[in-house]
Amino acid sequence: MNQPYIVPSTARRDLFIGLAVGLMIMIGIVFGVMQMAGGIAGSTLNGRIVAKNFTPFAETQVTFGKGGVHQNDGDYVLECEAKGRRYLVAVDKETYQATKVGGYYLFPRPKE
Repeated sequence: MNQPYIVPSTARRDLFIGLAVGLMIMIGIVFGVMQMAGGIAGSTLNGRIVAKNFTPFAETQVTFGKGGVHQNDGDYVLECEAKGRRYLVAVDKETYQATKVGGYYLFPRPKE
């Protein structure tokens, strides 16, 4: 009777190949997530504040939200000049009070 053919054990080699392929896939996923998390170049503008405009509402608006009760007395708008153009940027009351004409304000680039 013939002896059966014995295949050499490949368990260790298969384990290392599986680990290497899994590690490469994990590195690819992490690299992709890191690239998605990065900001888009040129998505913000740093403009010089030319004017501050406040338009009061006829009535005070009261909103209830996550942070509690908020009162809004009007529209707070900064007029900023960046790259030769003027932009009207709506801001909240605290930002409006903290900024000064002649200073700089970083804001997201509007869609054109």
